[in-house]
Amino acid sequence: MGPRAILVLLGLVGLIATPRAVAAPFSPRFEEAVCAAPELVGVARCGTVAVPERWDTGAGRVALKVVILPARKPRPGAPALFDLEGGPGLPSTKNAGFYLTEGARYWESRDVILFDQRGTGGSGGLQCPALQAAEAALRPMYPSKEVEACREALSARADLTRYTTDAAARDIEAVRAALGHETIDINALSYGTTLALRYMAREPSRVHAAVLTGPAPPQAMPPRHHATAAATALKLLIGDCRADRACAAAFPDIAGDLRRGRARLAQAGGDPTPEVFMEKVRSLMYAPSSARQLPDLVHRAAGGDFSWMRHSAAAAGAPGFAEGLYLSVTCAESLALMPYEAAAAAARATPFGDYRLRRQREACRAWPTARVRLGGLGPSRAPVLLISGRLDPVTPADWAADLARSRPNTRQLTIHEGGHVVDGLSALDTCFDPLVVKFLETGDLEAIDARCIADMRAPAFQLVAPAKGG
Repeated sequence: MGPRAILVLLGLVGLIATPRAVAAPFSPRFEEAVCAAPELVGVARCGTVAVPERWDTGAGRVALKVVILPARKPRPGAPALFDLEGGPGLPSTKNAGFYLTEGARYWESRDVILFDQRGTGGSGGLQCPALQAAEAALRPMYPSKEVEACREALSARADLTRYTTDAAARDIEAVRAALGHETIDINALSYGTTLALRYMAREPSRVHAAVLTGPAPPQAMPPRHHATAAATALKLLIGDCRADRACAAAFPDIAGDLRRGRARLAQAGGDPTPEVFMEKVRSLMYAPSSARQLPDLVHRAAGGDFSWMRHSAAAAGAPGFAEGLYLSVTCAESLALMPYEAAAAAARATPFGDYRLRRQREACRAWPTARVRLGGLGPSRAPVLLISGRLDPVTPADWAADLARSRPNTRQLTIHEGGHVVDGLSALDTCFDPLVVKFLETGDLEAIDARCIADMRAPAFQLVAPAKGG
């Protein structure tokens, strides 16, 4: 069953935590504090909004870390822009650096609100250091002892079943109310788009406009389609290399290089395994900047050179990533609900296999899992701009196309050489950012002049890897 059939079957449903009781009345408040990051001092307002850990009963508290970038030239009535990050597990406040530099135009006339989703960053971050250590990057993911140790450590301070997409959507509403904004705009990436859709379903009148980059409908929660989506993106990338004279001459058999690389690792035994190698290949396709290195790196692997994997492992993992939050969300909203055997069979038909599914299913067996039920997208008719990458290895452009057909007042733009993120593409400052900002200001999908999207380009294919020390 392909992604389109899945979307039709599930009716573009969201995920809602099953309530157990009626919560007591709750009035969120913003508690201002001194900004800890030097670059924010004198520029931003920092603080927290405390929300219940259990929204159903009002029990417990999670202090959500909030950073506000006040508009420099406020436009009357301009909705605040809420930035929603991906993962699930990445904190939004880490994006302050972007908004302070090349993203300054986003808060020229409106406030930008960055807040860490519950369980990430400064909002009770659910990190698992042993799972994210550099030395773990070359070993099979989610070793059982480390998963169990992290569960025990985090369970001592958090109810891991309360960290769901629906709870995070209720947190967005609490932050909005605490800051006094009647309506908001949303700028979301990857899993942040899943969260945005959930929020729009809960609060259909609160969103003026939304930009969803790398859109992921809730029922497509990772890692169900990781292997199949990556296989499609890899095929497209190989085709682009063949169409590039220099790349085709340097790397005439990328698929064969992949097979030879896996065979060398299988013969050598130990770490990294062929499955870990393919997972690294998959992750390199997320950004155009790293995807254009892939033919060269795979060719080197075919010749027995895996040094790039060791160098990559030394810098592996996002330092602020909350692996515990990732497991809490995906174990409940993906592994517990998917038709696992069908997903695994589809994955095994690709070069990437069912490695990611197997490892994550095993981790979820040891992780506290929330009970969730299915719900609809809701009546929101806010204009939504969907931005896809043709080479996206995790949220294929087809998903956004189905969403655009199924949801009113929605338009999709596809970047031909784009991946899951836009890092490394040309014309970000002259095309992409101005286009997004103008849409958010007007909320007019028809007025978007997207012709410049066709001129956005990825870097040239890497033909000779740069020398690395160490």
